[in-house]
Amino acid sequence: MRNAVALLFALVFLTSTALYGQPTNGPVYWSTVQPDCSALNQTAVLIRNDAGTPVGYSCYITGTFIWFAAGGDWNSYIRVAAPGFGAIGADYTFYDNNGNNLSLDTTRGAASARSSGRQVKFALAAHQPSELRLLGTTSAAPNYASTATGTVYAVFYCPNSVTCETLKPQLFYSALPRFSWTMAAPIAWDKDSWTQWSGAGVDDGGSQRVSFVVYNQGSVATSYRIRVFDRNGSLAGSGVTPQIPGFQVLPDGSAGEAGTYGALLSQVITTPLPAGIFKILIDGGAEPSSVEILQFTGASATTLEAGYDTAIGLPAIAAVTQQTSGGAQPVRRVPTPKGIFQPLPQD
Repeated sequence: MRNAVALLFALVFLTSTALYGQPTNGPVYWSTVQPDCSALNQTAVLIRNDAGTPVGYSCYITGTFIWFAAGGDWNSYIRVAAPGFGAIGADYTFYDNNGNNLSLDTTRGAASARSSGRQVKFALAAHQPSELRLLGTTSAAPNYASTATGTVYAVFYCPNSVTCETLKPQLFYSALPRFSWTMAAPIAWDKDSWTQWSGAGVDDGGSQRVSFVVYNQGSVATSYRIRVFDRNGSLAGSGVTPQIPGFQVLPDGSAGEAGTYGALLSQVITTPLPAGIFKILIDGGAEPSSVEILQFTGASATTLEAGYDTAIGLPAIAAVTQQTSGGAQPVRRVPTPKGIFQPLPQD
């Protein structure tokens, strides 16, 4: 992870200098000089105009919103905003729970027309925010009576690595008026995947419930071991998820999307859960994953902090320390040269 002081100085520098690029009818999220993207553990991708002529290079950062629910009672929204010192390009692709392409209907902003497809891409000017609403599968239009679940793979393009590093996209779930809450979940960056995760929650089987989502960040289909430890640190129960598909191999040999799985904790661990606070450990063995842990309390709900952990004791501390201290992991896709994304229509 970039040192906080170094990042602060980089932000000051960027805000006091002109943006990269050349005159264009939309936001310029590339640089005419190839930027150093090593902080993101990748090299810049070439950007071409509509005529196929190269106009510059962008750094990029990739990640997955590991669970969405759209249609039926459910709505999902993806929000992101460009920082004040740089434009960005955003590219979202939709998948079902098994990692297969999925066509969704979406809208962008209150005045936006409905659009359909497996992918949405656009450019944002400096300071510009965006909200993409996921309505449901295209096949379920226009009423979207059934609920679709899956993942959204995101690629963000930036004129430099610092712009990409400062992005904080989020996905929001809501099922108003059935449930009175809206829940926010951050993106799972590819570089932050890990093999064991943990969090703490309370599940009494009544007004307090815990659920979780596991997204396979590996190439092998994997069943994940879920363990709970009581308030004394003693193992109180365990269960195993169904097999979650790994990354699909694309025609060019790169890794595509993987599968995701979500459930109530009590659906996987069928023995009684411990009273009061307990720890949840999600263990993929050698296979990396990204997770969400959700706490429901009466009419409220929140995402819980999930941290890197280990199931094999002290010898693994060095590996966890390396992961948390800045070991950027390689992204699983290297984009081919891209055309220029169009700006969002003005409301």
